[in-house]
Amino acid sequence: MLKDEFQKEQWLIDSLDQDKVEIPKQLMTYKKSRWQRFLQYLASPTKDPLEPICTSSVGYTSLKIVPIVAAVFITILQILLQ
Repeated sequence: MLKDEFQKEQWLIDSLDQDKVEIPKQLMTYKKSRWQRFLQYLASPTKDPLEPICTSSVGYTSLKIVPIVAAVFITILQILLQ
């Protein structure tokens, strides 16, 4: 269906024929060095592992309370073991 529309419109055919894209062969065969690939790996964006927790109100509250509860638990455990 789309090919038929391109064949019907003469001005569209002319405008598409005028556009030419040339890709240099040097860019196609360019190989990155190990150092460049390593830097690209370091610069790539990462996914935040805490994002699902921080986006909800329950997760945000638990993110603040869990360290306090863990500290109290460890303190009580150290007192009982002495």
